[in-house]
Amino acid sequence: MISLKKTNNIKLSLKEKIGQLFMIGFYGKELPERVENFIINNNIGFIILFSRNIESALQVVELTNRIHSIGKVTPFLYTDQEGGTVVQFKEIAATVISHMGIAATYNKKNARIAGRIIGEEMDALGIDGVFAPVLDVNYEENNPIIGIRSFSDKPDIVINFAKEFFFGLNEGGVTACGKHYPGHGGTTKDSHLEIPKTYISSEYFLHYCFKPFAELAKIKIDSIMSSHVLFPNISGKIATFSPYFINELLRKKTGYNGVVFSDCVEMKAIKDNFSPEEIVKNSINAGIDVMVASHDFDLQKELLEVLLFYVKKGFIKEKRIDASISRILNLKKRYFNDIEKKIRDKENISIKLRSNIKLERKIADNSITLLRNKMRIIPIDKNKKALILEWEKVKATSAIQEAENVSMLGPIGKKYLKNVDIKILKLNEKIPKSLGFKLEEYSYVIAGVYSRNLEIEKIQGNAIKKIIKLRKDLIVVALGNPYDIRNFPSVNTYIATYGFRMVQLESLFKIIIGKIKPHGKLPVRIRDIFPRGYGL
Repeated sequence: MISLKKTNNIKLSLKEKIGQLFMIGFYGKELPERVENFIINNNIGFIILFSRNIESALQVVELTNRIHSIGKVTPFLYTDQEGGTVVQFKEIAATVISHMGIAATYNKKNARIAGRIIGEEMDALGIDGVFAPVLDVNYEENNPIIGIRSFSDKPDIVINFAKEFFFGLNEGGVTACGKHYPGHGGTTKDSHLEIPKTYISSEYFLHYCFKPFAELAKIKIDSIMSSHVLFPNISGKIATFSPYFINELLRKKTGYNGVVFSDCVEMKAIKDNFSPEEIVKNSINAGIDVMVASHDFDLQKELLEVLLFYVKKGFIKEKRIDASISRILNLKKRYFNDIEKKIRDKENISIKLRSNIKLERKIADNSITLLRNKMRIIPIDKNKKALILEWEKVKATSAIQEAENVSMLGPIGKKYLKNVDIKILKLNEKIPKSLGFKLEEYSYVIAGVYSRNLEIEKIQGNAIKKIIKLRKDLIVVALGNPYDIRNFPSVNTYIATYGFRMVQLESLFKIIIGKIKPHGKLPVRIRDIFPRGYGL
């Protein structure tokens, strides 16, 4: 094992250099032998962990300790732990709340606290870097993949909160990565499924897309992740493959010399349209430092072999590889000077996790936004009979046919309401006749909507309109995007939570029963309905 204190003088073979330019993922709660051998034999630079790799805190520490003990240059471990909706550790470690929820507090100090809490707990688990903050400006209400993951639809709000979140992550002991460069906030398509195309002018692009990345680049955020978005009016190539976006705009215009990761090259936007040879050639020529391949072991091997072949044959110059190696090793030296510091204590890990739950709850309490209360129903009497309605849930990038019978509101609602029933409806616009008659039995009806895409949003919205005809006093809770009200603008009672994590739902029900007052304000505008900054 070579300590990273010695990386100034480290001698790497060409093959060992190439390995540093890759981030790989794997399946299972333990490191498979073939993956371990691949890491060791090729000096792989980065590993990404997903929920599929996580069972418990102790298991994760054993896994990260194992990974940190192999390789010529110690692999860096990353995960997606943005907070709120996107957390790989679910409720095992700090979830805090979504970016948009944090911005709804209108206190940027909360972004720093949230980043620090997440950073500390990820560091305790042996994670080196977090793919956050999200720097996308969500100016497109129909965006199917960003939404509440963005701080706002206003660039300056995104910048102010993202800076603090970045500082917080660093204070917590992990590296940060701004994403999804140069902006995924204006798309109506999901790059997991296809190439999103955004037709905007250069002026609009520079203000609503590029600006947050430029500002965070200027303060030297640790790394930036590219997106697979195509801006036809600006570049003929998707951002991950665009020398203009990465080398010209990011490197030369802002002077940024941090590590640039690709988003996962196994997303359909890439995998369905480009060969492994094209992926390697285009990524390297554009200026990508680390290619991320999260799933397929055979593809990971092929990409590495292609890059090694191209350099050996002179199609890609070794000095181009050296430029990335310099940035990668500088990142690792700054945050990981001594491997012994990254071998984590397995015995006390459970004590460290969720130790800041009071701070998480405080941020959540100040985020919940009451947008309508025309019938003065909020707060309700917790002792009266209530019905919670929800719809089947669809995981990100999954088809409606794969919807699951899951309640987000139910488990927490039962803790705060004395007499409550829960009903999960099929993901369609139909309202069962039996439910129509049953609604009269309840003093309160609470409907929770959660839409992962425009199709689901409209299905739930049309169903809500039918329920409103039966119960004008319906309480609607947006568990995801606050934009859902567009489909039922006549609703009299409407609350935005910006997510469904435990701390958010606890805060929601505290507001519903009057234990606390709502303080959140919309960090986005909902066209023709609510202005930015609105909240009762």
